[in-house]
Amino acid sequence: MRRILFGVSPIGLGHATRALVLKKELEGRGAEVTLFSGGRAAEFIGACGFPVEDMVDDAVPTVVGAEMRFPSVWYVRSWLAHRRNVKKTERLFDARPHDLVVCDEEFSGITVAERRGERRVFITDELELGFARSWLSRSIERRVERWYRHLQGSVDLLLIPEEGEDAGNRLFVGPIVRAPTVPPGETRRRYGIPEGPVVLFSVSGSGLGRELAVKLVAALRGAGYGDLPVAITGNRGAKIAGEGVYDLGVVLDNQNLVASADLVVSTAGKSTIDEAAAAGTPMIAIPIRNHAEQERNAAELGFSYADSERFAELVKAKLGVREPPRQYFGEKKAADAIMSLLGATA
Repeated sequence: MRRILFGVSPIGLGHATRALVLKKELEGRGAEVTLFSGGRAAEFIGACGFPVEDMVDDAVPTVVGAEMRFPSVWYVRSWLAHRRNVKKTERLFDARPHDLVVCDEEFSGITVAERRGERRVFITDELELGFARSWLSRSIERRVERWYRHLQGSVDLLLIPEEGEDAGNRLFVGPIVRAPTVPPGETRRRYGIPEGPVVLFSVSGSGLGRELAVKLVAALRGAGYGDLPVAITGNRGAKIAGEGVYDLGVVLDNQNLVASADLVVSTAGKSTIDEAAAAGTPMIAIPIRNHAEQERNAAELGFSYADSERFAELVKAKLGVREPPRQYFGEKKAADAIMSLLGATA
């Protein structure tokens, strides 16, 4: 049996959800997969019923009023966390014999594997940075970029869960998404959401975006959408109250709510975008301002932070305008490549 150590970024939940999909696919092919992560991601994985080594941590960007600030501080805090993580990951490697290291934007596993000359696979949909705004943060970011480019070029496989052209060690496998597990009607009944049109606001898995959810509710109520239910998931702050507002907190099956909604509004996280496309659910993606990753994701769909000023207009245009569901096979392509690297066949 091939043994895989699988590191998962502790920031957000998108990395955790696709890691669980890929873990299931790999185990279906006879691999033994040990997950390690930390923070909210480890909490989520455990709540989903999977064992996980809760051991790594990372810094979350500072967001004030739906705007990302102080990226230089974030970079420094992330570097310090990485140094701590490497020491803990060294001990995990010693305790868990393995044949391959796979990491979904978790960096300590890749660092330790490179030092030991072990085979390693890195999964990411973010090949560039671009968070810096000031001269200081740009200076720090340039150093981080050099390190990140080396990491990308040094791994045996760089798996990118998007569509694209393969080159060198880069393999584009397509999105890795969770399929709905229950019918839309059952999902609504489970969460107490009434029948009829409903908007889902999916806050980032790291908890960023609560202010935008509040803004959406206020815009809809101010535009006369008083009877349009708004379900909110991912909010880790104070509950958002109001007539027809269903603040569900962090849920384990957000893909079911995405599939059952008539419109999804999100902070442009990749996993929510892909799950909405897979379900054919229309989407509005509003990024946190100055969050380069979210801004790029939103721009691909034709949105920007400025669109938060016209929520009511966009909801009117998008609500219920479904598209044909897209079928993705990212986990199968990724598992093919990983098992091939291990010298195994599907």
